[in-house]
Order: sequence, then structure tokens, then C-alpha cells
Amino acid sequence: MPKLSMLLGADVFSRSDGSFAGAVSDVYFDGNCRKIVYFVLGGEDGELLLSPSDAYAVRDAVVTEDALPFTALGDVDLSPLVPSLIGKRVYTSGGSRRGEVRDVIFSGGGKVNAIVTDEAEFVPSAFRAFGDILVLKEGAQKRKRNKRPSFPKAKTDYPVRALAPSADIRPAEAEPEVSVPLAAPSVAVRGEEEFTPYRVIADYNFLLGRTLSDDLVAYSGETLAKRGEHITAELVELARRQGKLMDLTLSSK
Repeated sequence: MPKLSMLLGADVFSRSDGSFAGAVSDVYFDGNCRKIVYFVLGGEDGELLLSPSDAYAVRDAVVTEDALPFTALGDVDLSPLVPSLIGKRVYTSGGSRRGEVRDVIFSGGGKVNAIVTDEAEFVPSAFRAFGDILVLKEGAQKRKRNKRPSFPKAKTDYPVRALAPSADIRPAEAEPEVSVPLAAPSVAVRGEEEFTPYRVIADYNFLLGRTLSDDLVAYSGETLAKRGEHITAELVELARRQGKLMDLTLSSK
């Protein structure tokens, strides 16, 4: 999931024409810090706002479809919103200090999943006040980290080989010659742009939970997964067996 510390300073550009809009300088949360309402962009034309729902992708950069979603900073009432939390001090209701906010973890659409302090991670509902400092509720519990799902292993792995049309298939030297012609393995020969070589993966768990932006289609034409589906461990394994891991990675967001 994206982290606020990695997002600050990230480029913002339009994928329609490649135009550069600026870089993320700050964010604004709603009053309960449960959602990022705006990314703040610093650029040549001054500060602009972008809603996470209008972003096509949020990864190493923020990508938009075009330049239309941007809003001028002065056109929005920001008084009910909370600016970036990183660096703000955290206290309990009784006044005990619990360090500072080090990061904010969020997911698609800007939903905040955890506020990370020096000591622990807390969900937004664990706080009773967001201001110049953050105040925890009485008895607030640390956020439990979900155990990473185990990656399924294939029952059998087969190497994939691209055979030239004129490949001469012969039996092993130790085998006696027979008059029955041997059939070549049923492996389609494809162009360089279409052929995805076999690769052994160590861990593709970072894809889990992402959403497909396009249909994932096998070389045979079979649809392995449709646009909008969430990526599961089973889908990653299926894509690996079909030689479609690269397509799955590029189509995830």
C-alpha cells in the first residue's frame, strides 16, 4: 500500500499527453483523518488540488487521465480539513507522549489504513482529536498487522521453450530408431512482442490486493481475469503458469 512519506515530492503528470503538473507538496485529510481528500501540487502555476478519486494511479508518481481534475487552492474551503500529519506529536488523553507521526499508510481512493508513530500503528478511529497535536482515545489499541498470506506452490512446473518452425525433433541417441514419426510438442511460436518467457518467481505478494485495470488474457485467447477484479494469490500463480506475470504486473493498480 502507498505511504505518505514516499508520496511527498512525487511527480504528477497526465498520461494522455505526458504533461507535467508539478510535485506533491502536501495532502489534506478529512476531519477524522480517515481519508485523504486532496493531494496538494506545487508547480509553476501555483498550488493546485487533486482528489485521489481523480487519479488514475498512485505509485512512484501520481498519474491523471488529463489536466482537467485539478482545482485551484483558493477555490476550496480547507478549514474543516487536516493538513499533513507527519511530524506531529502524539499524546494519550492523560498527557503521556507517544512519539510523533512518522508515516500514513493509505489505499485506493485515499482511504487511510494506519497512522504510524514511533511506537506503533493506529487506525484513525483510535484518535479523539486531530489538531496541532494528535490525542489518542482512552485505552486506544495498536493496529494489528495482518499476517502475509502464504504463496501457493504449483504442483508441477514445466519449462517453456520456443521452437523454430523447422525444428528437427529426434529421439535421444540412446533410443533405437523407429519408423513412427514423432509429433513436436504443442508450443506456439510467437513474435518477440507477444512472447513472454518462462520465469521462476521468488515472491509476487506485493501484487495482492491490487485491482486489474485491463483484462488479463492468455496466449490462447482465454480470459484469465477481467478488469476490476482484485488480484489474489491464486491469480498470481495462474498468471505465472500462463507466462503472463509481466502483463499482470503492468495491469495492476
